Amino acid sequence: MADILGHKLFGTGDTHVIVLADWTASTEVDYHYALPFLDTSKFTLAFVDVRGYGMSSDMIGAYNSDEITSDVMAVADKLGWGNFSLIGHSMTGKVVQKIMARFPDRINKTVAAVPIPASGFPLDDDTFGFFESMATDDEAFQGGMHALTSAIYDSSWPARKLQQNRDTVNSSAIKAYTSMWSKEDFSAEVQGADTPILVMFGAFDNEGLRASANADKFKDWYPNYSEIILQTGHYPMIEAPVAYAKAVHDFLLA
Repeated sequence: MADILGHKLFGTGDTHVIVLADWTASTEVDYHYALPFLDTSKFTLAFVDVRGYGMSSDMIGAYNSDEITSDVMAVADKLGWGNFSLIGHSMTGKVVQKIMARFPDRINKTVAAVPIPASGFPLDDDTFGFFESMATDDEAFQGGMHALTSAIYDSSWPARKLQQNRDTVNSSAIKAYTSMWSKEDFSAEVQGADTPILVMFGAFDNEGLRASANADKFKDWYPNYSEIILQTGHYPMIEAPVAYAKAVHDFLLA
């Protein structure tokens, strides 16, 4: 039997949602602040950790988008969910675009929070090396957290994120996934995918991930596209959990 990603259910509602985390922490850590504001009488949320993270920290693999896609669908099959919605964040906000394009008959709606575009996030060699170094270099990791929130917070922010990362993520996995979110380009595959998708942008995210840099791509690719801009950096479910939860409710329960 194939390995099944670690997952945990919250809620008893009829709206089934698979929730994935970003590059820096497990899903339960990512959603610790937002979960109390997500209506678990209406949702059943499956918090799923990709290989190398949280409940799946001991699972090794290829660490690419095809693998995450097949792994997520295996979880859905195990849960007996024929149809469900998706929430992805950052690197998994990229992958949920592939999942909805490949399985249009099974994905009801998709939320992509501060997502990497399906075309990737190209980096020069030095910057790519910097992001890879965040897997083991504490100073680099904290610098990255400032960069992803436009340095609007004091030192307590990157220190907390560093602790979460080191506690919940396998360093080899975070390093390997850098290639996935930066270099993979599956934009040709997703163009025209008509699953309703909400893209959340952060007004204080890294400039290369803001609406001004990427909204036109998503509008061109997805005929049922909508967007919202929250007054946050790259972690809206942590920085503004009530506003984040409301946006999820308004979209997934409409």
